[in-house]
Amino acid sequence: MRLLSWVALTASLGFVFADNVVLDERATQCGIKGGRILSSYFQTQQASFTVTAQCGALCKSQALCQSYAVENGYCRLYLLPINTLITKVISGNNTFYDKACATSTDMCQVNGFRGLLNQAFSTSTKLTDNSFGGCSALCKKTAGCKAFSIELVTGGTCRLYKNALTKDFTPDPKNLNIYWDIGCQRSVANNGPSLNAYTPSTTVPNIGTHAALSFAPAENPTRLSTDSPPYTPTSGPTSLDDDEQFMSTYTFEEFPLATVNATGDPPNTSGLAQPTAIPTAPCMVQPGSQAQFSILNENFIPMVSRASNSIGPLLQPTAAPAANDPILSPETYVLPGFYLKAAAGVTTAYDLVYAGTSQLVAMTNTGRIVLTGTSTGTAFKNNLVTSIFNVDCYGRLSVTQGGSSWTWSTSGQTSTLTKASPAKNNMKALPKTIPTIQSARKHRKRNQELAERLVKRSYSDGPAPKCPAQPPALVARTKQGYQLGEGNFCDNLSDYWSLSPFDFDGSCAVQSLCYDQCEDYGWQSCNAIFGTMMILSCADAYDSWWEVAVAVACVAQASYFTGVAATKTGRDLFYKAQDSMCRCFCSSPPDTCVFQNGDFYCADIHGSDDDNCGNCGRQCGPNSKCRNGNCGCPRDQCGTTCLDFRNNPNHCGSCGNVCNPSYCLDGRCYVPDPGSCTPDQSVTNNDFTTYSPTFANWTMAAYPGCTLGSNIDFSPTNYIDQNNNKNRAVLVEMTSLPSSGCQAAMVQAAVKMCPGIQYELTFAMGYVNQVNDNPVQSNADCTVRWLTGTPQPWNSNGAFQSSPNYNIGVSNANYKTFGPWSLHVSKDDAGVTYHKKSNFIDLTAVINCGGATNGAGRFVIRDVQMNPVGSVKKGRSVTEPLTLENGGIVLRRADGGNITDELAPYHPELKVLVTTFDKEAANLTKRADALEAW
Repeated sequence: MRLLSWVALTASLGFVFADNVVLDERATQCGIKGGRILSSYFQTQQASFTVTAQCGALCKSQALCQSYAVENGYCRLYLLPINTLITKVISGNNTFYDKACATSTDMCQVNGFRGLLNQAFSTSTKLTDNSFGGCSALCKKTAGCKAFSIELVTGGTCRLYKNALTKDFTPDPKNLNIYWDIGCQRSVANNGPSLNAYTPSTTVPNIGTHAALSFAPAENPTRLSTDSPPYTPTSGPTSLDDDEQFMSTYTFEEFPLATVNATGDPPNTSGLAQPTAIPTAPCMVQPGSQAQFSILNENFIPMVSRASNSIGPLLQPTAAPAANDPILSPETYVLPGFYLKAAAGVTTAYDLVYAGTSQLVAMTNTGRIVLTGTSTGTAFKNNLVTSIFNVDCYGRLSVTQGGSSWTWSTSGQTSTLTKASPAKNNMKALPKTIPTIQSARKHRKRNQELAERLVKRSYSDGPAPKCPAQPPALVARTKQGYQLGEGNFCDNLSDYWSLSPFDFDGSCAVQSLCYDQCEDYGWQSCNAIFGTMMILSCADAYDSWWEVAVAVACVAQASYFTGVAATKTGRDLFYKAQDSMCRCFCSSPPDTCVFQNGDFYCADIHGSDDDNCGNCGRQCGPNSKCRNGNCGCPRDQCGTTCLDFRNNPNHCGSCGNVCNPSYCLDGRCYVPDPGSCTPDQSVTNNDFTTYSPTFANWTMAAYPGCTLGSNIDFSPTNYIDQNNNKNRAVLVEMTSLPSSGCQAAMVQAAVKMCPGIQYELTFAMGYVNQVNDNPVQSNADCTVRWLTGTPQPWNSNGAFQSSPNYNIGVSNANYKTFGPWSLHVSKDDAGVTYHKKSNFIDLTAVINCGGATNGAGRFVIRDVQMNPVGSVKKGRSVTEPLTLENGGIVLRRADGGNITDELAPYHPELKVLVTTFDKEAANLTKRADALEAW
């Protein structure tokens, strides 16, 4: 009766009004905006209930609730429906709904409690179940479960309920239990910060398997019977300087292909096993202050200090941490450190030091764990004992005291030691620095780039080589009959600790497949990928601040497992997988040769190895060469005949190409041309008649100290003799002479001199002191000498033949013919070029003028001739005169035959008789007073 009167009163007063809305009293009203006067009978600021659907579900769970509103960060419940209220325009921004407007009955992520009639029918204190993912999965697989809750305490409880929350749920923001109906998502509202996220760029590498290595059936190697491909000359047709010598020394070789010396053995196609001599793998923890570690309890929750001067598990926050709290980043959260320190006089155990302090972990006589500042040794002092701790290679902490073993365990926030035999190794040491752990944390993104950053070692070095170091350059390949999955970490190492509270099966599957890889990845890179995968699984499973303690424990266990994988235990697993999957082979090709004594070596039996041709140890015969695993000829081959296409006249350039005449040169048939040499006067332009633009066949040059065109000049001129005849000549002028004089050279290149022929060089020179009736300065003395090459410096003959010095100048002021200079050359002499039975020299006149500082020397040179005058023969002389024939000089033997062959070389100690031909009388006097320039 009172409730009806109260309802009538509220209706008459019009406690809810809509803006300009006339309400249909018979219809359900949803989403009506307006102001209110009547207060709600219940309100909550829990973020989850400020979601309209959640507020509606809460209204449905309350028998008194007839309407609800989400207003100003509150979910409010009302006793009256909207359609019974008096309408009146009052402004307002609150949104009201009748109870029937609620679209869902699920309540999600809400703090509170349930009535006595709806208590949990099943509970779990497993660490991973006290999270949304764990408890939700447990509810879904448990028959009859309709709702579940987790508890915001370390070591909390997952509870399962048979009835949905709409039956009796009472919100309470201070309650440490968070509830969900079974159909809920993890979060429906911002109830505080999430665990810090990261943005992965790509995925963890997709790791596949390689096909097993196979070999073609072995074939018996043979002696080749084949024709080599034609030879391609390296340049154009060749012309020789001395065909006569070529013909006299021409040889070629061909021979039958020899038989095989040793047949050898087939290669080993089963491969070599992994090496046995490998570096010692490190233990996870070493004593000493530099080897700090964190301590993880049986659930892998880190142990931290307490205000009560003790240590216990890391506590789950009961309220949302600040957004920048480091605990929201489990992958990088810095855990407290401990280290083992030797106690004085104690060799069987260590003190456990809390890093950064002077405090030691101690056990009381009642088994509690406390911190103290003094080491007690192995016996109790003042009811405390400290020197009781040890650690094995895998980081498992053990406690011994008084000859007994103790189990260190935690329950909720407490930490105690109990005597047990055998004791459980609940506590584990997680090193602060394990390279693979740091790498895993650094590269925790799901990325393909991870595999590139983790540098793959060569197959035969590093802490876990896949192949022996000898023979060098072995590579690992998948063997025939391989077995996958023998190195699975989760399957093989469960004996080293109690069952993991976290599900790392997916990560272990990736790790196992990585260990199975022969060609790619190594022990260390696989361990880092394993660590990354486990940390990623933690990040995927735990996202909310109210799961942070579980997330930290998950990352800690991932890091611990990664550390164990980096010890000998992990490496043994790696080798177990490798032995089931892989064998080592030579890199290219994979055939591996083996001696009978078990020494292995690599050889390309299919290539050109003369000692392993087609088989291991198969040796080709003498003058043979291995070609593609069969014995063949060292160079070219026609059938079973060995030869060289470059010089064989029967197979010149290719099989069957016969030369006639029988000469082959650089793969082409060659017809020799020995050539001939006809002796004659061989100086051209010897009167310097052809002079424009330069003197034909002559090169003029100055030696250092004077300059051509400055104080040295060569110019064409006419020399006027006493009969007033013009005689063409070259005028040599050296002016402004330094104290050391000036030196120049006139060079005619490639002057022919027949072998075995004696020549005489003559030339005319005339002193000049007047040009065109004008006196000119000519007060120096000059010398001219002729050589068979151009010397450096001017006053050295080098290895060339040289004439005497011929003098002209103020002290020899005349015109006359000089010489003869008698000479002959051989093809091996310095400066001689031999071609087709002819010798060629660079005939050089070296000119020197001096003795008149700042003075000048002027003279002409003309009529330079080098005439053959006889032959040079060993042991006899040529007595037949030289005669002119058809305008040329021809040598005649006593029998009248032409001299066309090379005669004996010149020897100075031999007597040489030469004949001369008619020529002008020597020492003719010329006048130089009538020079006329051309």
